Amino acid sequence: MTHNLAIAPSLYLHVPFCVRRCLYCDFYVLPLGDGPPAKRLREFRSLKHHRFLQALDAELAALPENFQPATIYIGGGTPTEMGVGELQKLFDSLKRHLDLSQVKEFCCEANPGTLDPEMAALLVSQGVTRASLGVQSFSDPMLQALGRIHNRQDAFDAVGFLREAGIKNLSLDLLFALPEPGAHDLKLNLEAIRDLNPEHVSWYSLEFEKGTAFTEMRDQGFLNEPDEESTAAEYSEICRGLSKLGFGQYELFSFSKPGFECKHNINYWQGGEYFGAGPSAHSHIQGKRWSNLPDLSAYIKRHCDGQGSCISEAEELSPSAKARELLMTQLRLLNGVDEKSFHQQSGHKIEELLGPSLQVWQDAEWVERQNGILKLLPEAYLISDSLFREFV
Repeated sequence: MTHNLAIAPSLYLHVPFCVRRCLYCDFYVLPLGDGPPAKRLREFRSLKHHRFLQALDAELAALPENFQPATIYIGGGTPTEMGVGELQKLFDSLKRHLDLSQVKEFCCEANPGTLDPEMAALLVSQGVTRASLGVQSFSDPMLQALGRIHNRQDAFDAVGFLREAGIKNLSLDLLFALPEPGAHDLKLNLEAIRDLNPEHVSWYSLEFEKGTAFTEMRDQGFLNEPDEESTAAEYSEICRGLSKLGFGQYELFSFSKPGFECKHNINYWQGGEYFGAGPSAHSHIQGKRWSNLPDLSAYIKRHCDGQGSCISEAEELSPSAKARELLMTQLRLLNGVDEKSFHQQSGHKIEELLGPSLQVWQDAEWVERQNGILKLLPEAYLISDSLFREFV
């Protein structure tokens, strides 16, 4: 695909490797599995990493010459599943093919159990300014139930490695609305956050996605999905608990100390443009949107061997469709949508897009509209996805 582009503000890199797949995960990842002996596993992993890094280098080389990202986010998968030498090659590719002089936030995901002091030091030495640590829970029984490879102490150790390396912008990712709530200790999680004192917390509701082990276990009666009432109560406790710890909520599931909001994600929610590189990565440029195939072999064949396209889906949004999408993503932010600015950015008025549903939402006290600002109300936070699906 060719691009006419002045500047796109963000870059996302998808690293598709994990030690193993968590039971709730529906991302495109390649777990090592449990079959071959350890030596063969290492050889398999090294081969896959090598070819992936070759393909990623070729994809980055094909980006527009004048592309200067304002934010970079390396996610997955587990970027820190790769070795230090392999991750160094990824950073080398970035520096070789892109002008990084405008980067204001450089984030890399990491998981406890795959992070050590050497890896943490590498991240900082290569310009990473923000680390997002996938903790999910500080309860050992819950971590086992989720299929995570780490325990509570590993998470504390990983935070220590990142702090000692010089990371001053640390985000912790956690989950709520988990099955087996007896094993999930909300108080324990809030106490750990208090003790570790990160700058940011992302605390997401677990979704039972199609094709995951959790969904199959639920459907066969081995797991109980929490009901809406208990999920709402837990969410309220999370918001209150984090507020007491000095975190401000700026998005439905995102909380930060002042000035540490995630710039990369805000760009998504504000309708900004971005390139995605790696298998399954998504891009959105000038109203055009496309995604790479969630298939590492196809990705390698395309970028290393020139065999066909690795794009799985592509579409050009109509102005009204783009405006609807922008409205829904901006409503995720707790400061709401400035109607005048939205009209200037999208060319559409909110009333035109929502029609009679706007009054229905107001009557149900799901949104409020005051002084030219449209906001979701707390009663709608956990049902927002079902509301948005009607319009996107």
